[in-house]
Amino acid sequence: MARKRKASPWKLFIAALFAAAVVLFVAGEAFLMTRSDTGRIRFARTFGFVDQPELTHLVSRQLHRAFAAAGIPADSVRERTMEDGPVALRWTAGLKDDGSLLQANYALTRTLEEAGAEVLAGREEHTAQGGTRVILTVGLPHRPTHEVVLTLGARSDEPVEKRATRVAIVVYGFPDDGTAADSVFALPEPFAVALLPAAKNSAAVFKAAHHRQREVVLLLPLEPVNYPQVNPGPGTLLVTMKPTRIAESVDRYLDQAGAVSAVANHMGSLATQDMTVMTAVYRTLRQHRVPFVHLMPAAGAVCKSLASEMGVAYVEPGAVIENEPRAPDARALDKRWKAVIQLAHTRGEMTVWIRLTPLSRRWLARALDRNKLPGVDLVPLESLVRHPPPA
Repeated sequence: MARKRKASPWKLFIAALFAAAVVLFVAGEAFLMTRSDTGRIRFARTFGFVDQPELTHLVSRQLHRAFAAAGIPADSVRERTMEDGPVALRWTAGLKDDGSLLQANYALTRTLEEAGAEVLAGREEHTAQGGTRVILTVGLPHRPTHEVVLTLGARSDEPVEKRATRVAIVVYGFPDDGTAADSVFALPEPFAVALLPAAKNSAAVFKAAHHRQREVVLLLPLEPVNYPQVNPGPGTLLVTMKPTRIAESVDRYLDQAGAVSAVANHMGSLATQDMTVMTAVYRTLRQHRVPFVHLMPAAGAVCKSLASEMGVAYVEPGAVIENEPRAPDARALDKRWKAVIQLAHTRGEMTVWIRLTPLSRRWLARALDRNKLPGVDLVPLESLVRHPPPA
């Protein structure tokens, strides 16, 4: 029986030395990260171990840099503490008459991104005095710190009008039963409905939705990983299909659906990573001027970049409430809904997709009661998704 040869002491020494060098390098990088503003922001972004006051201070320092990069004099910036709301500070600044809101916005965005922070939301509006201003929410995802108001052609200290948060609701997961689906369409709450084509009763379900004047989203059944064990249902578009067949299928589904506000993927973790499939899909959507809503994107999905190249409007939902409606009671659903509305207030607008279950059907009436949503305006999905221009 052969004996195993022992590793030489010299090799063991080299291995130990290499491991020690790696540990020292990692420790050094971590130390440097905690010593600089940029490092602290990135540390907060990755690990979260930075409290909100310190994060606000760190982002403030980067905003000073951003304002300088945008050519905004420091003495023109006014700071105000916010007693309530999602952010701690509001900074306002007026640009010179020959300034550019677009360039200032770009400079702020680039400078913040270089430091690990970002612009979380933004909107442009006209002032009562005839000027224009851009209102930005900045900070880290789920941790906003500042509201920045850039004004052109008017005083920078004009009060910012309080605008209601715009939220569009899309309900999905309907049964292939025209009568059962219609009973949900008849509910008084404002929401769009996402429906599948190609099933036995799909035509009747689409017809019922339009009869109830519901906004409709066409759910496109796309091949997932592990198909057919995981199956989107009849009419699934497969990666082995020719582009012409895919395009013809999408055309046929759009005809069946009638007027739609958008097309979204139903499953498709494999197909959305396939350039040939999505090119065929996007060509058809482009012809019909219909935006694409990407639900729960796979890590390797090509949809976002390809949509930009092909001129197709692309959007991802702000939140998808998928698991909580399957719970035995509404406690988890209420908790998630509260967090979603808080995030919507931070962003200013959001689309929220909610899976239909017996629980969520009963819950919708209470959750979407306008009297229980102060500061929220429930709006049509159409108002939050843009359509591409004519070809």
